[in-house]
Amino acid sequence: MPRRTPDAPRTRPARRARCALTALAVCAALAAIVAVGVAVAGCGGSKGGIAHFSDATYGISIDVDRRLTQWRTASVASAGAFEVSFVDASGAIVGGRHLDALTVSLVDTGTSPSTEQAAQLNASLRALGAAMVAKLGPNARAGAVSDVALNGLTGVVVPYGVTIAGRSVVGWLYVLASGGRIYVLTAGATADRWSSYRPLFARAIASFKVS
Repeated sequence: MPRRTPDAPRTRPARRARCALTALAVCAALAAIVAVGVAVAGCGGSKGGIAHFSDATYGISIDVDRRLTQWRTASVASAGAFEVSFVDASGAIVGGRHLDALTVSLVDTGTSPSTEQAAQLNASLRALGAAMVAKLGPNARAGAVSDVALNGLTGVVVPYGVTIAGRSVVGWLYVLASGGRIYVLTAGATADRWSSYRPLFARAIASFKVS
């Protein structure tokens, strides 16, 4: 039986739109860097406690449990795209990808939305969230989309489930907007480890900020 998608952590309802972009344009910009799991690369050791990550160029910061090792997987300044991922190096690897991971991706669209576009933000983010989940795999399943407000960012969260090489992966996909940028936070783990990683992911996502 397919596993149901996990419930997203509760957040305050989003009240106001800050930017608007077509789902198609943003999805195309992020398609090359957003995926379930993280490609294997070099890694450091892991310790207990919390590690603070920040990037001055894009003004983002997040606090992540040190059980997750930081791996930077993509940075294309000319395209305004950036991604940083944190993985459980001891977890499942399928096709060269870690399945227990938290990934933060962003794309700078360079657009200044009109009032009319801003009014369509929620619909655009919902469409984008559904499109990003669909790209996680041919059998990806999206749960109920919820509106969120996270540290000044407007967005949506989509619980998802997907099967990769026989391994069930569940998680959350957040799509957040600020100015002309779109941020995608993907937190997922194999179903048998989700209960232990869920609180770690929830704390990290709650700490995500844009300056």
